[in-house]
Amino acid sequence: MGVISKLDAINHMLLMAGESMVSDLENQSGLDTEVCEDVLQRVVVDFQSRGLANNKYNKKFTLTSAGEISLGNGIISAELISNHTNSDGYAIIGVGRSTLDTGVNSPSVLFNATDQTTTWAKDTEFTVEIITQIAWHEMDTPVQRAIVASAARQYQIIMQGDMHSDKYLNELEVMYTVKAKAADTDDKRRTIFGSGTPKLRDIHRRSSFYNDPSRFRYWRTNNG
Repeated sequence: MGVISKLDAINHMLLMAGESMVSDLENQSGLDTEVCEDVLQRVVVDFQSRGLANNKYNKKFTLTSAGEISLGNGIISAELISNHTNSDGYAIIGVGRSTLDTGVNSPSVLFNATDQTTTWAKDTEFTVEIITQIAWHEMDTPVQRAIVASAARQYQIIMQGDMHSDKYLNELEVMYTVKAKAADTDDKRRTIFGSGTPKLRDIHRRSSFYNDPSRFRYWRTNNG
């Protein structure tokens, strides 16, 4: 959870643009705060789309009969990460697709981009990597701080356009973004050997199979 409230985030954005702060987002909500909230939400989606420790997970689906794989609501993105091929031998690419045009609140299903269908085979285990939208207070404080720094810079450019302030805010954005990534990497318990996509991890682990000395015991070491 994060300790920075949305009101604190909005007031920081207003302050960095040289504007007056507000005591709440309801009764004193005006054009400035509405713009702040819109900019903040766009940056939130951008950060969450990268996949955080508490909004990115893998889920397995096995259907008892051929049909759709429902992913639920609030899905930012989804990707089929288990390996499957169709009847023609082509690799199946699966991605999340909204069923209604209502943004992330729309229910989503897994779409077979290779065969252009939402119908999946039965009795087959499909593993899907899901990134879902989470509320502001559910994000960790370092991530919140990085989002606020980025949103404050964007808001200042939109409303004031001061290049000197932008340079200062850019330095803050870089610093807090690095801290947020470090904190999120620590939460994920990742190392340089365990990070990356599943395909990259498979490439790294291939040495345990291919470097088997018994497979090369009959190789000659000379030209004779």
